[in-house]
Amino acid sequence: MIFIINAIAIFASLSLNHMNAIYWGAILPVLYALVVAPHALIGRPRIPRVAIMRTLITKWNNAEDLAQYIIKYWMALAYPESSWKKRRNAVTLYLTSFFLCACYFLTELFVPGIFMFAAGYVLHQMSLRVDRPRLVYVDREFRDGGKHKLGRAEWELAAMSIIAFADLFPEDRGLKETASQMLEDNDVKNLLTHHRYEFGASWVVG
Repeated sequence: MIFIINAIAIFASLSLNHMNAIYWGAILPVLYALVVAPHALIGRPRIPRVAIMRTLITKWNNAEDLAQYIIKYWMALAYPESSWKKRRNAVTLYLTSFFLCACYFLTELFVPGIFMFAAGYVLHQMSLRVDRPRLVYVDREFRDGGKHKLGRAEWELAAMSIIAFADLFPEDRGLKETASQMLEDNDVKNLLTHHRYEFGASWVVG
């Protein structure tokens, strides 16, 4: 739906002769950057950090690292069924923003161009974060450590955070099923033996 509305708005901006038509294509990207993006970028959890730590510290020997990762990517972990849609929308709209930014600068509309560049930057950052744990987990290069030297470390955090998030909401059947499915992954099982107490981890991070 976002793609269709955005396409119509861009077409109207470039084809209609109305005095303000050129700005119509900017409305949706700017609204998305102001209303939706902050929730993905700020990382504001629904429960206090203290409560997150209290739950995780009884199950994980790296609870502090997991808590930081979970808080940073809260929206992605809390809404896994819609985070990929938000990422797709963010990508569509940041490309639109940068396109309109170029159009505005070419027509010497510098102030609108600056606004669209800012909106594009915010939406680009959102696209990198709103679905990151899942994308990192399924990325073979992160799993193998080939992305960069910290790639494997983030893969481990992403995998564990998906399971740890289910610990925070034990009544959520969807999160529980996702965590159970991940236990079939041998790499994840190995991680849990090092970091989760019930799988044999020690109280000191190894």
